[in-house]
Amino acid sequence: MASTREQLLKEAADLVWEHAMSGCGTDPQPMAAALAAARKARISLQEIADFNANRPDDL
Repeated sequence: MASTREQLLKEAADLVWEHAMSGCGTDPQPMAAALAAARKARISLQEIADFNANRPDDL
């Protein structure tokens, strides 16, 4: 599991991104666990959304 705030943010954002891009067809449990860890690190859902909004189109 990620340990730094930046790693937690990226991990949660990646899993949210993957879940959304799959049409919500991936298992939501890893995403939920990453979001819970991010929230404990005081990372807001808005920060995760902002991270994903700034992704390059080719990811």
